[in-house]
Amino acid sequence: MNKMIYLCAAAALTLASCSNDETVEVAQQKGISFRAVTGLNTRASEVTTANLSEIQVTAFWDANNNKYDGFTNGEVLYKKDSNGDFNSAIPVYWPGKDQENEKLSFTAFSNNWTGNKTITDKNTISVGSVEINTDVDQQADMVYVTGATGTKVANETAGVPLVLGHALSQIQISAKSDNTVYTYQVKGIRISNVDGEADFDVVTDKWSNNGANDQVYNVTYDNAITLNGTAQTIMKAEGNNLMLLPQAGVDGTGTTTAWDVENDQTNTQKGTYISVLLKIKKGTENVFPAEGDDTYGWAAVPASFTWVKGNKYVYTLDFTNGAGRVDPVTPGPDVKPQPDGKDPKPGDKILGDPIKFTVTVTPWNPQENNIGM
Repeated sequence: MNKMIYLCAAAALTLASCSNDETVEVAQQKGISFRAVTGLNTRASEVTTANLSEIQVTAFWDANNNKYDGFTNGEVLYKKDSNGDFNSAIPVYWPGKDQENEKLSFTAFSNNWTGNKTITDKNTISVGSVEINTDVDQQADMVYVTGATGTKVANETAGVPLVLGHALSQIQISAKSDNTVYTYQVKGIRISNVDGEADFDVVTDKWSNNGANDQVYNVTYDNAITLNGTAQTIMKAEGNNLMLLPQAGVDGTGTTTAWDVENDQTNTQKGTYISVLLKIKKGTENVFPAEGDDTYGWAAVPASFTWVKGNKYVYTLDFTNGAGRVDPVTPGPDVKPQPDGKDPKPGDKILGDPIKFTVTVTPWNPQENNIGM
């Protein structure tokens, strides 16, 4: 009798771009199985062993590119059971004995992708109009694999290994201050004017047709974080990072440019920048915003970047010698610019020199970007 195809991921999911990931041996079992591990757990919506519960799978005959029986009507949903195995509601079986050496080619997606999939054959697989949720809490780590092959003879017992890759870039904002005169308290971050929609070619691993490049992503919270000399995340919670489209800023090949603070004070050209919702005090005296008992305003810095899929970027803002500029578009209701109020105007410096930073890249591990305020 032919053996039922089922997916076993009791150990977890392997994410190809994670440098500290490890693929474990597949346990002896019947049918097609997929087993891997991941060593990262930096975000609640990042795909991990514990939270991966559903995957969408497509299979083709590797030789002639025809869809394999059981997958001819599209992707098949596999759900994880209490044993950690992934099973389809309607069983799909391995080829018969006369074809037990014929390869099958598998494509799998985590079941949280936005956009419209086109799956024509093993060489034509794409997802169009992938959108990033403007609610950061709802952003998800989209992972995938294509071109994984297996046969009944080779993989019925050992299983077909799937190594899934991250399609997005992960962004974290951290901050610190060694300043002994000014006290900084932070209640949120914002990244303004980045791409929010694009198409992804799964076979070539390339994003294209980036659009909606005026998207603004906010993270705010009630309990303020007081900065000190040690860099610490100023996201909503540890690991609650942004999951955004790979894209290029002014230093890359894309069309997005950083905010031109010298020639476009209020950023009418919608250049990219990072803002921090903060309160600055000198002893008991309010510095920014200048008035109010518990007031906060947005301080901004131009940001040029190139985000690559599968990379995690940690931008560390250093407030020791400055605080950037008043947000050019939305400084917040507590900010009262001159001449009517005491605060600087949108786009003006708050303290000291403008922020500067450099960037180095590591795959899906913290990329330190020290930014002098």
